[in-house]
Amino acid sequence: MAARPAAPAAPRPAAALAGWPVWGRPLGWLAVILLGPLLLLPTPLAPLAVGWAILLALVIWGIGVATVIGAMVGTTTPVLMHLERGVRRWAARFAPDPEALWLQWAREAHRSSQAHWCLERASDLGGAEALFQEGLAYFEGGFGAGGQIAGRERMARAAHQGHPEAAYWLAEALRTGRGGRGDAAGALHWYQASAAAGFGPAAVWLAEAHAMGDGVAVDPDRARHWAGVAGRLAPHPPLSRSLLRHDAAPEDPLVQAGASLLQSLEDLADRGLQHRAGRWALGVGAVLLAGLGLGTVVTFFLVGASGLFFLPLVLVAPPGIMLAWQAWQLRRDRPRQGRDRLREAAEAGDPEACFRLGMAYRKGTPSMPPDDSCAAVWFRRAAEAGHREAMGALAQAYLGGHGVVRDPREAARWTEASRQGPA
Repeated sequence: MAARPAAPAAPRPAAALAGWPVWGRPLGWLAVILLGPLLLLPTPLAPLAVGWAILLALVIWGIGVATVIGAMVGTTTPVLMHLERGVRRWAARFAPDPEALWLQWAREAHRSSQAHWCLERASDLGGAEALFQEGLAYFEGGFGAGGQIAGRERMARAAHQGHPEAAYWLAEALRTGRGGRGDAAGALHWYQASAAAGFGPAAVWLAEAHAMGDGVAVDPDRARHWAGVAGRLAPHPPLSRSLLRHDAAPEDPLVQAGASLLQSLEDLADRGLQHRAGRWALGVGAVLLAGLGLGTVVTFFLVGASGLFFLPLVLVAPPGIMLAWQAWQLRRDRPRQGRDRLREAAEAGDPEACFRLGMAYRKGTPSMPPDDSCAAVWFRRAAEAGHREAMGALAQAYLGGHGVVRDPREAARWTEASRQGPA
């Protein structure tokens, strides 16, 4: 028989999960660490400050190069995701309750991979609630036999820490053989532990089991005892669902800020492209800027220089190349006079055109409002034709309920397909 669980832990005070305690202090300290050494410029330690400034500039340049490469191959998600995860790790260090904060971020995540990553960071801290939530995610996430085994293991760890509902889920798994062999004696033990810890549904099951002989001996006295316990614990809460299964993902402040900035830049570019002068200015300016940056880089490496006078122009190269690339993409994606070639290509079954049209519907333009339902339709057509990015976009739609009925199982299926499917 399994060891008796520990007494339920006392509830921790609620921690702030938004506002200054979450983002203000961490970002403030980060700014001090990154920019503080620059205050040494007027002092005899100025060479150290200059070296630090050069290092920061090179890091920014490296991020720009990585973003340019991501844009050219069709995605910048890995670069942005890596930066976002680094910022979240740093902010969690200052949180009064890091586990609760990671769980909140998992609940707010708009991408299934990001949600599971945040949930894993929470469970790594070893708290009962985080282990329970990760167990639910494995039980409900459609991960097959391996997920059921992992879910049962997380529930066992949470139950041994005194989590009442985790004990109930563990008892259910032991009774039905979910995630491993069945164990009737162990299941009875954990039903009793859950009911003793105040979880009403466990007491209800024990009363019915002893009354009907469901897996235990018929015992009217035990049935009446547990029925009385169930009555005292009423009303009974419904069984929990994974925090990853919600009707619509709430707005995460960091995601919202990034999305707002990108949307503003895209709207500005789209308004400029409405006019011929704007299209010419964007195209010519992007080409000149990219040419200037590349020419500076070539000159710097072939001719050399005794100082770092070329450094500011070198740093212009990545954003210049990106601007030129995006200008070409925007000009290519816009409908020609009298014909919408993108839509025609999508209706003809071109997977790339279907994906781009879906993105156009998702983002919207001044002449076309966003339409998540149409976006999901075109994403599905592209995904069924084997387009990997469309599979990922469709998974995000199912995860957040954007244009489709929220379905984490479908989200997990399309996420897995995007990892295995053709590019």
